Amino acid sequence: LTKVGAFAPVCVQARNMATLKDIRVRLKSVKNIQKITQSMKMVSAAKYARAERDLKQARPYGEGAQAFYDVAEIKSPEGKQKTLIIAISSDRGLCGAIHSSVAKRIRTMMQEDPQLLENARIICVGDKVRGILQRLYGKNIILSFSDYGKKPPIFDDAVQVANAILNCDYEFDKGILLFNRFKSVVSYATAVLPGVFAG
Repeated sequence: LTKVGAFAPVCVQARNMATLKDIRVRLKSVKNIQKITQSMKMVSAAKYARAERDLKQARPYGEGAQAFYDVAEIKSPEGKQKTLIIAISSDRGLCGAIHSSVAKRIRTMMQEDPQLLENARIICVGDKVRGILQRLYGKNIILSFSDYGKKPPIFDDAVQVANAILNCDYEFDKGILLFNRFKSVVSYATAVLPGVFAG
């Protein structure tokens, strides 16, 4: 009993020392993570500023095109319509419900209009929205695009997508474009741009 009592404090001390060592290792790893995240914040802030500047320059063109269709008052054809839905998201995750909100909106549209499920075809721009919609409406997807968000978008990117859509041999009466409209750093709204086209 005497020998056990003599060694007991040493064992407790050894356990405490191991615990302190673990804490030091964890603190060091936390500090390293802080440095990495700080660098990532700086890079993302620069990218965000550039993207916001580009968006402000491009927005008048999009609003002008939408205003044209609003003023033109083009009426939808009667009866069953062949509809083309273009869903736009990105190729990467870790951005909340940005991808799922577009997919949810399409799911709601399909549920509210059973004819849409039968007569609509979907084109996905972005891997994430394609991954979600593939499980639900795989037979409706006719085209998908990826790798368009890695670099700042240019007009040629839009031309490539538009030409692929026009050459896909799907004749449609109505086109619907779904995307997330930027409001602020932490806020966005899922936008739907309806239009009637000669497919």
